[in-house]
Amino acid sequence: MAIQLIQGLKKIRKVIRLASGLPDAGRQWVVWWYCGINKNHQAESQPSALVAFRELLSSGHLSDDVYHRRVPLTALGQVRVGTVWKEGLCQAEVILDTKEFAVDFTKGEWKLTSFWLAAENGELPPFPHGIYPLKYQKDQNWLLEFALATGGRLIVPCLEFFTRCYGRSAELRRVLATYPWSECKEKRLYAPLDEPEEPDRWKVKLRKRLVNGDVVLLAHAKYELYTERAVKAIYAQIEAHYESASPKPAFIKVAPWFRGPASIKAKGIWFDDGKSFLALQVVGCSDPSGVPILRGRENSNNAKERTENDEPGSAWAGMPTRVLAKLPEIVDLTDEVEPDPSAISMEIEDPEFEVLGQPRVVVEMKKNRAHSSSGQKVKGTDASQFSSGEPYGRGQGVGYASIHARPVMESEGMLRDMWNAMLFMKRAYPKRVTSVAFFTVNDGYKETPEPTLIPFAPFAEKDDVKPDVRNWPYIRLGSSPDVRGVLVARMTIDGRQIHIMEIQRRPQKRKDSQGNTQEAEESFQGLVFEVTNHVNIDAWADFLLTEVRGVKGVVGKLLRKCPGPAETFRHLPAKTEEMPCEAALKSALTKVGVNL
Repeated sequence: MAIQLIQGLKKIRKVIRLASGLPDAGRQWVVWWYCGINKNHQAESQPSALVAFRELLSSGHLSDDVYHRRVPLTALGQVRVGTVWKEGLCQAEVILDTKEFAVDFTKGEWKLTSFWLAAENGELPPFPHGIYPLKYQKDQNWLLEFALATGGRLIVPCLEFFTRCYGRSAELRRVLATYPWSECKEKRLYAPLDEPEEPDRWKVKLRKRLVNGDVVLLAHAKYELYTERAVKAIYAQIEAHYESASPKPAFIKVAPWFRGPASIKAKGIWFDDGKSFLALQVVGCSDPSGVPILRGRENSNNAKERTENDEPGSAWAGMPTRVLAKLPEIVDLTDEVEPDPSAISMEIEDPEFEVLGQPRVVVEMKKNRAHSSSGQKVKGTDASQFSSGEPYGRGQGVGYASIHARPVMESEGMLRDMWNAMLFMKRAYPKRVTSVAFFTVNDGYKETPEPTLIPFAPFAEKDDVKPDVRNWPYIRLGSSPDVRGVLVARMTIDGRQIHIMEIQRRPQKRKDSQGNTQEAEESFQGLVFEVTNHVNIDAWADFLLTEVRGVKGVVGKLLRKCPGPAETFRHLPAKTEEMPCEAALKSALTKVGVNL
């Protein structure tokens, strides 16, 4: 009997095409369920995941039959549950409800369950079979169950939790599933630190193939036994399963890798009268709290000075020079062949991963002088397919695919993002950034987490100004207009008092490149300036707020009137930033001679 698809579909497009792993061509297939992990005997460094598909029929219903196919484990971030595929290409996605949940990762506050276990114990199933029917009434795939404040439950499939919450790169998860922990730790994840440890700071140097976002999990795995046990259990379960010669895939248990309160944002289906939720796609998760993490990279060029010897060194020697920055329209991804060592490589992005709440403080390690310079590289050969395994062989025409999710934080608006970035800098550089405060007219500087804006004074009726200038001090017009505010913040860095001024923006709606309407806001440059102790900040702030109104927020017109060094700055993002506006704040500070 066909299954009715209650949810609608939305068109999406992914660049990858699976060279194998999908059911019969010419028909549409919905990814329905992840069904365990298999070893890959063709390309041994690339485990496969068994994925269940249902056919999307012309009637809009789903087939009652389920078809199982193997997909590269590294490709699960692309082959999401709910995505619709045809001829190896993704065409659409099922529209699911999205919700953020407060949970607790502390042991005892969650449990592992399955339909098989519930049946064995005579308990209710993890979720009603009718809301999301699986092929087997006693399905053996493990699920995480969290208690919710509503009295309901959050159910997360373990393979989905592993794919989205165990680091940001598919490479990290491939390594954890393929090699024993001793080899992961000594050869494949951590590069030699080559410098002493420090109290109250965790230092991690990442291997070449990993991405920056992997560092939080790996730092905990290095310094906390609880996380180490969680990550080493992945390979141990797979290996123990195959030593038993079972024909079934390995149904692995995946535990939260840190303890304490956490947030999970997911897409899925409500049940139990809206009290419980089946999470089919994890969209984001919070970071664990803890000491700052110092992140380095193998053969990094992140040094203040170059090596004294200008001759070619050994860093990155033998690596191909060609990395495809612009992806072709279609990328054929395979797990049947390992990549050529000298072939070109490319980066493929999984859906963004939202870092919920306060991000973990991560600081780049910078050497005073580089120990090595770049070695002789080779010209990357062309490739017709791409693979995520270990380099092996020659002349197969297979390049390396680096697949990872970009961590993002939800923006709270440019003004608030800048304030959050200042607080982040204080946590990241406590010895240099000794204070972050905001200025108030009545109470002077205050250091509370929630900032107060200084309201602009509306123009008096007698003021001779144009209508657009007269309206500018208002964030919202109408019968009961709201006055616009400004944040005047002070960062005390190395004893210097650096001020940042940000204007409150009006909300706007803009269309993206595909014509979709999105929420946006006005665009203003920020102002950074330095004042000395003899400057009367009250008088200066009053002058600034009065003058900014007349130029409608174009602060560049006021630079010559500032009492000290002052510059404007733009709010340009960077791929390396840990949170919104981190790059913009660092750029602003460099304009007054402060480098963090």
